[in-house]
Amino acid sequence: MQLKNSVIAAALVTGTALAANSTVSVPSSCTITSSATATAQGDLDDYSSCSTLVGNLTISGSSLSNAALANVEAIHGSLTITNATSLDSFHADSLTSVTNLRLNQLTVLSSASFGSLQRVELIEFIALPALQTFTTNLRSANMIYISDTSLESVNAFSSLEEVAIFNFNNNRYLTNLQSTLRTVSNALEFSSNGEGANVTFDSLIWANNVTLRDVNSASFAALRNVNASFGLINNSITSLNMSHLAAVGGSFAVVSNDQLTDLHCSNLSQVGGGFVVANNTELNQINGFHNLSSVGGALEVQGNFTQLDLANLRSVRGGANVDTRSGNFSCNPLRSLQRNGGIQGDSFVCRNGATSTSIQLSSTSSSDSSSTDSADASSTDDGSSSSATATVSSSSSSKHNGAAQFAPAGSFFAVVAAAAAALL
Repeated sequence: MQLKNSVIAAALVTGTALAANSTVSVPSSCTITSSATATAQGDLDDYSSCSTLVGNLTISGSSLSNAALANVEAIHGSLTITNATSLDSFHADSLTSVTNLRLNQLTVLSSASFGSLQRVELIEFIALPALQTFTTNLRSANMIYISDTSLESVNAFSSLEEVAIFNFNNNRYLTNLQSTLRTVSNALEFSSNGEGANVTFDSLIWANNVTLRDVNSASFAALRNVNASFGLINNSITSLNMSHLAAVGGSFAVVSNDQLTDLHCSNLSQVGGGFVVANNTELNQINGFHNLSSVGGALEVQGNFTQLDLANLRSVRGGANVDTRSGNFSCNPLRSLQRNGGIQGDSFVCRNGATSTSIQLSSTSSSDSSSTDSADASSTDDGSSSSATATVSSSSSSKHNGAAQFAPAGSFFAVVAAAAAALL
């Protein structure tokens, strides 16, 4: 929400600046004063002789049922429709450009048509519970934010290729979204929309952040890079193939997708933040990350998996917590990576249904005269032995003054919380 508000504020400032500094020469009748609000169709008809309006046009009131803004092709400022409690439809099909387009608190609005609209800084639709159809010809935009509508599918952005923020949330009937976006410079989020929602972003090449929640299927056929974070959280997706994805600059989180059985990121080699694949109950074989070589944060993998293919992993700068309920999983490759210094954090846990390996590292005060090294039990190469625990610890006073203690559950939720914070 903080990100949304800051971007909206920036867009509104931009719109005000454009309106104030516009060099477009228009008749005085086409210049909107700051206090002007259209409350009837006659007020809008007063602008029908204007091809260009300068200023911020607000439409509000209870007397409008069907309204139109005719002949106006450009608005150097904002068009805001708010609290028009009887407005059922609105049309501005000659409009090709406007700085900010904002529709909110329109409880009976069922259709909004901007058939010629190509350029806009901000589209913000909030609390339009009856809105079922929305059309544009949009080619350029900075931010798209659509929340709490009755849209079932969206065809208003079929020509849009670049955007900073693309956010659809809480549109309870929205079950289909196909996008031609190629780049998203800030954040792509699709969350809490219709049950069984299907999203397709097959033209998307790179994005700064990507977050999907409550989605039935998703497609990213061309996605190559995510500059910050990627999150796939609480979806009903059964499979996801992102075979072109090469790098994620921040966190990579695939969490609580109960029906996910296949996840393939076969070209992914680098994750700059935490790598979290957890609580995906049907994901029994995690074999889609064969080429992953480095993780800049912590490694967290939890579930019921029998296979975890990280054969090319060479560096984990944080700790590692790998935990499966399956007794057929071997921790040997991860133990070897940890012993060779590949896992650089202060904790390492690898546990399956039959065995557990735990390493805890504690800082030692320079004044301590001794420390103890201990190894409890042993393990065989196939990981089928009783638990094996290696501990390096200092005196009790040193522990209290700088110990790096490992708590499996706490560590997992800390990483997930950090990943979620990065996605907001």
